[in-house]
Amino acid sequence: MNDTLTVEGLDFEIRRSSRRKTLGLTVGRASELIVHAPEVTATGELERWVRRKLLWVHRKLALKRESAPRETPPEFVSGQVIHFLGRSYRLKVKTAQNEPLVYAGDEFHLSRSHEADAESLFQAWFTHEGTDWLARRVAYWAPRVGATPKRIVVGNLGFRWGSCSKGGRLNFNWRVLQLPVGLADYVLVHEMIHLRERHHGPAFWEMFGRAMPDYKQRQERLRLRAGDFLVFDMVKPAA
Repeated sequence: MNDTLTVEGLDFEIRRSSRRKTLGLTVGRASELIVHAPEVTATGELERWVRRKLLWVHRKLALKRESAPRETPPEFVSGQVIHFLGRSYRLKVKTAQNEPLVYAGDEFHLSRSHEADAESLFQAWFTHEGTDWLARRVAYWAPRVGATPKRIVVGNLGFRWGSCSKGGRLNFNWRVLQLPVGLADYVLVHEMIHLRERHHGPAFWEMFGRAMPDYKQRQERLRLRAGDFLVFDMVKPAA
């Protein structure tokens, strides 16, 4: 079981390893604070080291808060803006429409009789469209990255954009399909590189720079714009 260290009101999980030679600190996707330490490091030394890192920690947490998606679920009414690959489409609620949800090329049409299912319908639509679109983008980027996944799965990953499974499967949040193509590509390439390099070490970022030389700029744009896109909060990820 990992220890916990509290410093100035912040809780840090301590993960010790006999293979670890240096101290490290990460801020997780959900703003969890994790200290990676050699097995023999004394608690007092850890606390002193963490205190020297507090300014960095607070900056990271502030960036997380700035880029966090808004928590208010959308109202599915006529005029609502839906983002698809960075473009804005208006939603029209139709009384005389048999199909639950229709993508009409320049707008979305939702059947009034299916308003209660709107969130599930949009997630299903994005998931279906996302699988084909991401497969084409993977084929485009594969020669540059030097890796191809065995499978692509699109679903609800909560607030994660994507993940890479050990068996060579890439998982993407359906919300990636709301991003502009350049930012969706950033997420895709990030996960593709994990097929070759599991951790965010120097080798990972070196590969990223070769495959996508402007990845730092895209990373910053994604951080700044993540909260601009529609969030469907009431449909939870599968257990």
